[in-house]
Amino acid sequence: MTTLIYFSSSSGAQGRCDARCYDAKHENCACICGGKNHGAGLDRAIENTRELAEQMVEEYARAHDIPEINATVNKNVICQLALPI
Repeated sequence: MTTLIYFSSSSGAQGRCDARCYDAKHENCACICGGKNHGAGLDRAIENTRELAEQMVEEYARAHDIPEINATVNKNVICQLALPI
């Protein structure tokens, strides 16, 4: 099962978007993608997630006045960042 989005915090909160979401046949989505990948299939969900990651990076950089930010975007890792919060 391919996981497209995953997070965990130091307080123990966790969330993910995986095949239970992008291959879903039911209408309800409680995933961290907010329904963007729900039932979309893997290929479309990968593109949706790439767009979401790029948007999140841009918003973070703007909010923290960072003129340039580097993110890893490739076939296996859509976006991997280690940023201070």
